[in-house]
Amino acid sequence: MSTAIHLDLDLPGDLKRFKLPSGVNERLTALLDKQDAGEPLTDQERREAEGLVDLADTLTYLGFKARAAA
Repeated sequence: MSTAIHLDLDLPGDLKRFKLPSGVNERLTALLDKQDAGEPLTDQERREAEGLVDLADTLTYLGFKARAAA
């Protein structure tokens, strides 16, 4: 069962510029490239990639919200 919640957040003015740091983005790209090449990811790599994708999605979403609120 899922539960919906509503959060009101005060977003910093520069939130629309948030993105993954270049080194983190390079790591995510390397993991995804490895997977796309047909090489299996280890369990640790898979968890890492999933977490980084979740983080990237969250930052993108917050950036959209910040731009919409501006």
